[in-house]
Amino acid sequence: FLCVFFSSRRLHTIFLNVTGVRTCALPIYSVQSGDGITFRSGGTSLSGQAVGKGIICDLRTAWNSMQVREKGAKIWFEPGLTCQQVNKELLKYKHKLGPDPASHKAAMMGGVLANNSSGMQAGTKHNSYQLITSLDFVLANGNRYDSSKTADRVRFEQDENELCSGLMDIRNEILSNVELRNKIIDKYKIKNVTGYGMNSFIDFDNPLDIFVHLLIGSEGTLAFIASAEQNTIPLKSYYTSTLLYFSDVTLAAAAVPDLAATEALSVEMMDYASLKSIYNNSDVVYNTDNLKQGATALLLDYGSDSQEELNDIIHTHNEMFKNLKGLHSMSPFTTTVSDREKMWYVRDGIFPCVAGARPIGDNVILEDVVAPVDRLYNLVDGLQSLFAKHGYAGAIFGHARDGNLHPLITSNISGKDDILRFARFMDGFVDLVIGLNGSLKGEHGTGRAVAPFVEKEWGDEIYSMMKRIKQLADPKNILNPGVLINDNPNVFVENIKEMTPFADELHVHADSCIECGVCEHVCPSRNVTLTPRQRIQANRVIKYNPKLALELKKEYQYDGLETCSADGMCKTVCPMEINTADITDALREKYMTNTERNILTYSAKHFKSTVELLKKSLTFAVDSEKVISAKPFEWSLAMAHKLSHQIPQWSHNFTKSPKFESREEQNPDLVYFPACVTRIFGSSNSGKENLMKVILNIADKVGIKILLPAEVEEVCCSQIWEHKGDKEGMIIMANKAVEYFWLWSDKGRIPIMCDTTSCTHTLLTSLVKDDNQTVLTSENLNHYKQLKIVSLTHWLLDDVLSRVEPKNKKTRVLLHPTCACDQMGLTPVMKAIAEKCANEVVIPDKWSCCGASGDRGFMFPELGESAL
Repeated sequence: FLCVFFSSRRLHTIFLNVTGVRTCALPIYSVQSGDGITFRSGGTSLSGQAVGKGIICDLRTAWNSMQVREKGAKIWFEPGLTCQQVNKELLKYKHKLGPDPASHKAAMMGGVLANNSSGMQAGTKHNSYQLITSLDFVLANGNRYDSSKTADRVRFEQDENELCSGLMDIRNEILSNVELRNKIIDKYKIKNVTGYGMNSFIDFDNPLDIFVHLLIGSEGTLAFIASAEQNTIPLKSYYTSTLLYFSDVTLAAAAVPDLAATEALSVEMMDYASLKSIYNNSDVVYNTDNLKQGATALLLDYGSDSQEELNDIIHTHNEMFKNLKGLHSMSPFTTTVSDREKMWYVRDGIFPCVAGARPIGDNVILEDVVAPVDRLYNLVDGLQSLFAKHGYAGAIFGHARDGNLHPLITSNISGKDDILRFARFMDGFVDLVIGLNGSLKGEHGTGRAVAPFVEKEWGDEIYSMMKRIKQLADPKNILNPGVLINDNPNVFVENIKEMTPFADELHVHADSCIECGVCEHVCPSRNVTLTPRQRIQANRVIKYNPKLALELKKEYQYDGLETCSADGMCKTVCPMEINTADITDALREKYMTNTERNILTYSAKHFKSTVELLKKSLTFAVDSEKVISAKPFEWSLAMAHKLSHQIPQWSHNFTKSPKFESREEQNPDLVYFPACVTRIFGSSNSGKENLMKVILNIADKVGIKILLPAEVEEVCCSQIWEHKGDKEGMIIMANKAVEYFWLWSDKGRIPIMCDTTSCTHTLLTSLVKDDNQTVLTSENLNHYKQLKIVSLTHWLLDDVLSRVEPKNKKTRVLLHPTCACDQMGLTPVMKAIAEKCANEVVIPDKWSCCGASGDRGFMFPELGESAL
């Protein structure tokens, strides 16, 4: 293993990279030091699997290779890929993964295997256990095996004789005991991931095959999974979905067996609390004000390989559904891809939305239980009784077709009485599920949340076998100790996460965050410092733990503030629409020194001279590089950058600033506002025209009269001061911009086009916020509302390309959408432009924010390296 340690002691991660050798030394270190090893990928389960006390092995950074095999019928992958990334690749072959968790955008394949996750459609037929074909794993003793290789299969039985013998002994004991054998078979007729996968001993007779399938759902307690291959599922050609609304949740549950018999791909339950939480985030859910208390929706999905077959399904089921007892109403079956996606976007975001609607500061407990489908009614009824008995505000949603529900409670669990109340609730909860012959865990993994109850569900004899499995594979107990097997009966109420409010004093929206991790995969700094949920958690710890506050604040300066791109991409995927950039901006303002603030505010008041100084500095640097020669000059500036991040990292791609030439027009069609980044860095280093000249040339060619005012050099969109935390500077520049826009546009008559998407985004969203907060004076606010500000992309598509037909098309072009482009919904517009100018247009599946973030990428180039 290669270990790379960050310097900070508390906000630290240790990244581990398995090499190609058969053994590694890390387990030896762990045995000697007494530290455990916890393997962590996406961390979306929230059941307590990825929070060990020792070494956390973060797999997100280097474990992201995959290979499609047999024309999409199989996929080989490493654990650091998200389900969404793998499915995007499989889509090209019209296949998909079997497991389909709602958190597929952030859930990673390592966790999907380690928890035996399933999701909405997988059920018991298409989970990882059923589809796995081979595993490459590393044992606690450091030995590595690939079950797809004949030599490794032989070596496993030779070198791991004690493990193999022990596994075969357990298998023989199970097969010789009819009662135990039948109990195991019955337990896996429904979704079940409580404890180890004991069905491995019945389904397989080879010790390596048994062990490989034991690793599925083992939560990193038996070995490290380095890579895997599994079968995939062919996609249907046509899909349709509908929402059925019932008058109460028990009637909805009672209807599920009949609905499951219609061969629905999925039947998803959303009770009244769930519907209320997502109502404001969707235009496809009925107005819940018109639904009575207790109303529940079932989301059904069907697929077929022909439109005719799909039409028959719709017709048949429309008639059948009318006779369902308790049906309140139903939505029409979807006929377009976008309408179906909207419905499923709602379902995917239920957990964060329900949890986010809780009282600020309350904890969130999400469970994962299963009952036979014909007893789902009893499970729902029992859960409601438990909520009422213990005084919890609860919600119920989940995969009803498979009898798999996710009951959620929100409450403050901090005091002794709170903990006792929750413990009593869990006692009743466990008794209810076991009494229905159900499973305490269906897909989220056992975790510390249910570890104390594994023995009660399985019984003494089978639980003792599970303990033997752990002892055989990990005799020193170094792999994720305390997860799944734990002798502490109170572990489920210990170390409950604090959800301390902190955002109100910063005047930002963030306290509703439940740290689910859905945001992490789009964060540019995810591979170098912190992610959005980690930034929020760090601020919570700083707030509630005064002993750590001072040290954490020092560490947070780099990990949290300096390397946050403040691009807002986290908001685009967060169901609660939390923008961590707002936290960063507020903290930068809070921690800024008076000297820094004065310099920034001065630059806003004297922007033209500031830009001129930057241009001259850039010219001097470019000329100096030519005189000194590239390498020594680059080295000297690199050394200066190490001494102070305020000296930007030099790049040989820098060129002199373009010459600014204003253009006056009588009765112009458009006002052109080149962003300051265009005016400073808009030149080409390959001899082409600068960006301003290109745009003017295009306008001339199609007969569009453009006004490029001389006063442009005095104006910026104000984004610089917003993201650096200088509120006064932002106010000055934003009002100055609107005053000039009002003048140039002839009081709003002429559209204003900005050539940089991030600046357009700032002009359209930051000067006046969604909650009507504004940095503008009342007069400028009135003028602003009458302005028409357009993006470069819309101008090119709507005005330019409507007047000309491109000739001499490019063969193939690659597009990199910006984060602002994505947030403004401009990626399809950008693609439409390219498709008119090229025969083939490629947008990479893995595109993301570039991490440049104004000057942030110059100051912290590691942010850009992480992002890209």
